[in-house]
Amino acid sequence: MDMTTSDPLVGATLDRRYFVESRIAGGGMATVYVAHDLRLDRRLALKVMHPSLAQDPTFVQRFINEAHSVAKLSHPNVVQVFDQGEDQGHVFLAMEYVPGQTLRDILKAHGRLAPKQALNFMASVLAALGAAHQAGMVHRDVKPENVLISKDGRVKVADFGLARAVEQSNQGLTRTGTLMGTAAYLAPEQIEKGTADARSDVYAAGIMLYELLTGGQPHTGETPIAIAYQHVTEDVPRPSHFLPNLPPEVDGLVTKATERDPRYRPSNAGQYLAKVLEVLRTLPDPTPGSAAPLAPVAPQANAAATMTAPQLIAGGAGPGTENATMVVDMNGADLGGGDYDDDDYPGRGGSWFSRNRLLVVGALVTALVVGVAGWWFLLGRYEAVPDVIGLSPEAASEQIRGAGLVVELSDDRVYSDDAAAGEVGETDPEVDSRLSPGDTVTVFLSKGPQNVSMPDLVGDDVANALKALEDLGFDDESIVQEEQDSPDNDPGEVLATSPEAGADADREGTVTITVSSGIPVPSLAGEKREDAEKTLDELGLSAEIVEEESENIDKGLVISQTPDTGTNVGPGASVTLTVSSGPPEVDVPDVVGDSVRDARKELEDAGFDVEVERIFGGRVVAHQSHTGTAPEGTKIKLTATPGGIDLGDLDEDEDD
Repeated sequence: MDMTTSDPLVGATLDRRYFVESRIAGGGMATVYVAHDLRLDRRLALKVMHPSLAQDPTFVQRFINEAHSVAKLSHPNVVQVFDQGEDQGHVFLAMEYVPGQTLRDILKAHGRLAPKQALNFMASVLAALGAAHQAGMVHRDVKPENVLISKDGRVKVADFGLARAVEQSNQGLTRTGTLMGTAAYLAPEQIEKGTADARSDVYAAGIMLYELLTGGQPHTGETPIAIAYQHVTEDVPRPSHFLPNLPPEVDGLVTKATERDPRYRPSNAGQYLAKVLEVLRTLPDPTPGSAAPLAPVAPQANAAATMTAPQLIAGGAGPGTENATMVVDMNGADLGGGDYDDDDYPGRGGSWFSRNRLLVVGALVTALVVGVAGWWFLLGRYEAVPDVIGLSPEAASEQIRGAGLVVELSDDRVYSDDAAAGEVGETDPEVDSRLSPGDTVTVFLSKGPQNVSMPDLVGDDVANALKALEDLGFDDESIVQEEQDSPDNDPGEVLATSPEAGADADREGTVTITVSSGIPVPSLAGEKREDAEKTLDELGLSAEIVEEESENIDKGLVISQTPDTGTNVGPGASVTLTVSSGPPEVDVPDVVGDSVRDARKELEDAGFDVEVERIFGGRVVAHQSHTGTAPEGTKIKLTATPGGIDLGDLDEDEDD
C-alpha cells in the first residue's frame, strides 16, 4: 500500500501554515514529511511525533523546551530547527529540508570507507557536536541515520535534543532501568547509570568511526540488551584487527573515543575533532579508483544477530525509517548465563565416568580460555613503550610506530645523562609502560646532562663569556653579573667566576661572573686646563687638548670632555678636553688721525669699549692701544692731541 496516499496528514495543513506534501520516513518516535511553508514560501521537513508521545503532557513540555534550545544552535553542520507547534494533537517540528541521503545510505552503498573519506565525514559531524557541547547540549543519539549528506556534499547532523526530550519525559512515567538511545552506539555509562554527557557523544562518534572504517558495528547481538551488555563488559576491537595496513593513528582515534571509562576519552567533541584533524593531515589523498565500493571487513552475523535496536523497537521498520531512539527495559534482563537441565542438551546421556571426564576436560579448556583471556585483558592487548632513550628522533619514531603506537615530538627539552643533546632523553609514558594500541607516546629530546664543567672565562670579554655560557645551556635568568672597580683591567673583562673554572655547574642553578668596571672618568668641566691634566695623570689616563673659542667660558678653562663623566674606561685611555681659547677676535679699525668723536663711534660700532686721553685738549687721535685684531668687548685706549701730533709721554688730560 502507498504510504503517501494512506497517510491522513498528506494533503493536510498544520497550524494553518505547513502544507504536508508527502511522507518520506517513519520510525519508532516520529514520522517525517516534506512540507511547504505557506507563509515564507519555502520547502522544509516536518517531523510529527507519534500520538503515543504527543498524548504525554510531560513529553510535550520537554519537547518544546528542547526545541527552543536546538533552534538557538546555529552551525553549518547542524540541521536547523525553524519552528515547533501543535495542531489537533499533532506535535511537530519544522526543520531544514536536506535532500540527499544519510550516512547509513552511503555505508550500504559502499560497504566501508577509506580512512581519509571516513575522517572527512567525522570532522563535519564532530564540528556540529562540538558546537552543541559548547552550548551545553548533548545529542545522546549519534549514529549514521542522523547524519544527512546533501546532494552538494554538505554534512548535516539531525535530531539534536530529541532523545533527551523522550528520556526526561519517561522519568517518573516508566519504571527504573529504562535507557535511551540506539543500543549499537550507547556508551557504558548510559547503560549502567542512565547518565550522558559530552563524552557519551564522543563514544558514539568513535563507534560510528569504527563502522565507517570496517563496514560493521563492533558489538552485535540478537537483542538490544545483548548489545548493551557488550558495551559495558567488552572493549571495542581495534579496526586494524581487520585492516592490518590501517595507520596506528587512525586506530588510536577509535580506541581513545571508545574507552569504557569516560575519564579517558576526549572530554568533548571539540577535543576529539582536534585529534581527527591532526591525523587527517597525515593521510594521503585517495588513489584513483578508491571511490569504488569496499567490502566490509568486520564480521557479519546473520540478520537476526545484526538487527539493531531501532529495528527491533520500531517493529522491523525497513530502510529509510527514522530509527531515532530506543527504550530498553533493563529490569529483569538476563545479561549472564542461565541454569539448564540435562534435558536441555539432547544426546547428553552416558556413564557417570564419561560425564566426569567431560567435566574435567571442560574445566581444563575453561581454565585455558580464562587464562588466555586474562593474559589478553591484563597484558596481551597492551603494547610496551619501547626503549628509545639515546636514539635519534627518526629512529625512535620508527620503533614507536612499529609497536603500534602514535609518536608525538614535544617542543620541550629535558636534561639527560644518558642521551646527548638532540637525542631522545625521555618519553611520556616512560619506557616499558603498557599502552593500548594507537595510544600516543610523547618524545622529549635531550639538552644534555644537567651538570657541566665550568669553562675558564677569566680574561675574556663579558660578551664572549655570556655566549659561551648560553652555548652550554645556561639561560639569561641563571647568569648573574657583578661589577668591580679595577684600574688594571679593561671594562667588561671577566675577573672571576662562581663556580670556578673546572668545577661542576648546575644548568638549573646560578652562575656568577665578576666583571671589571674599569676607571670611571671624573667630571673636569670648569677646571683649569693644568688642573684637569694633573687629575687624569693621577688616574693613569692621558689628556688630549682641543681649543675652542667661547664668549662665556674664560680662556684656559675646560668647556667639555669626551668620554662623559662616569664613563668607564681602561687604563691608559685618552680623555679629550675641550679648553676655552677665549671669545672670538674681530678686526680693530685704524682710527689714528680721526676726530675723537668719529673714532669713538667707529670702534663702538665694531664692538669695542673706548677710553680717550686728551693732551692739551687735543681733539684728533694721535695713538690707539690695539691694532690688528682683538676680542670683541676689548677696551681700546685712544690718545688725542691738538692736530693729532704725537707728543710722546707728555702729561695728558683725561677725557670725561
